[in-house]
Amino acid sequence: MRSGIRCVLVALVLGFPAASSAGEEPVDAGTTESVHELGRDAEAYRRHLAQDPANDEVRAKLARALGWSGQHAEAERLYREILSRHPADRDVLTALARVRAWQGDYVGARRLYAEVLTVDPSNDEARLGLADTFYWSGDSSRALEEYQRVAAVKPSAELLKRIEDVRARENQLTRSQQQRAPVGTGRISPVLPFRDYVKVGYGHYGYTNDIPDERRYLVEGARAFGNQTAVVRAEPTSRFGLTDVPLSGELYSPLWEKAWGYLGGSVAPGARFMADYSIGGEVFQGLGILSTTLSAFEPSLGYRHLQFKSMGVDLLIPGLTLYLPYHVWITEKVYFVPDTGAVTLSSMVTWRPTDRVQVWVSGAFGTAGERIVAEQDFVRVPSRILQAGIIFPLSESFSAEAVGVYEDREALYRRQGGLFNLIWHY
Repeated sequence: MRSGIRCVLVALVLGFPAASSAGEEPVDAGTTESVHELGRDAEAYRRHLAQDPANDEVRAKLARALGWSGQHAEAERLYREILSRHPADRDVLTALARVRAWQGDYVGARRLYAEVLTVDPSNDEARLGLADTFYWSGDSSRALEEYQRVAAVKPSAELLKRIEDVRARENQLTRSQQQRAPVGTGRISPVLPFRDYVKVGYGHYGYTNDIPDERRYLVEGARAFGNQTAVVRAEPTSRFGLTDVPLSGELYSPLWEKAWGYLGGSVAPGARFMADYSIGGEVFQGLGILSTTLSAFEPSLGYRHLQFKSMGVDLLIPGLTLYLPYHVWITEKVYFVPDTGAVTLSSMVTWRPTDRVQVWVSGAFGTAGERIVAEQDFVRVPSRILQAGIIFPLSESFSAEAVGVYEDREALYRRQGGLFNLIWHY
């Protein structure tokens, strides 16, 4: 049975380039089959199978045609029927793994590929499929390792081109930087940092000194365009008994080698405590460009100009991120206002245990607020700000974000509260 099916699966596994988005259909680089031809073949296989239900070779051909035409659930069912009778068939296990990968189940696909490679380490089809799952899920380093192992035994022009593409991706941002930068190749399933989403939320903060509670509403959307990500938001805020409706956005993009950054701005029509407008950006540069021994360090420099009715304020934000093992990184930033001499040091520790869970805590200490938005934030008053947050999945299409805040600005006020955001991945 296994040798009979192998011939119809080799082209499927070796000739298929990675899909770049959830809506992209498989394209066979090794054949000239069209969707119409696949549909015609599938109907022929169905008729044959109706006459000979025990013919698993035809069943495998039908599953292959269905998988290539995007009917993944039925293809999976047919492969599992074959495995119920031939559980050790490595070719069918490999084909099923590929279908699972097309459906976005990279963990399940890798488990099947590993099962094949455990008993057959020289199986190039399974190893190439394993490499593809790493590539599609954004793990360029492990993808490159597996692609190179296949190329050492069975080189091809297409495979060498894929290796060049992966190396180019690796040169663009380090693996650690990819954990933070909302830029790069699109992914089939939601992965932090999220790129295609809509977020809605509400925050509530209480003040001392008889200051009215602050209420903040959020509507935010992000859309990936190739390597760039655009984010826009509206954030109606009631603070000090007044209400402003700032509109803001950023455009994130890779820059030169191992560097990324963003440009952003905001406007608040009729603002009473927020800036009438602001403009600025930030650049992040991985030091791996100088030496691999420095690849854990990423300095940054940000600038923002905020224009209020009574004054304009320039804000400088130098920073440094240190990437540690186990998906942990530490970010240090200084918020410096040259006009007033106000300085705040912010320290944040972030841990991402899975692709969709992120936990962080931060502390800011100095003479100005870390969240510099209103004129009051620039007053030189000793400030202490403690924050903690978590992002976690609710379902395949939804995530949640919760943040708690405590801010002490001595004679001005103490502020404490939190926010909750619901995120829809589209």
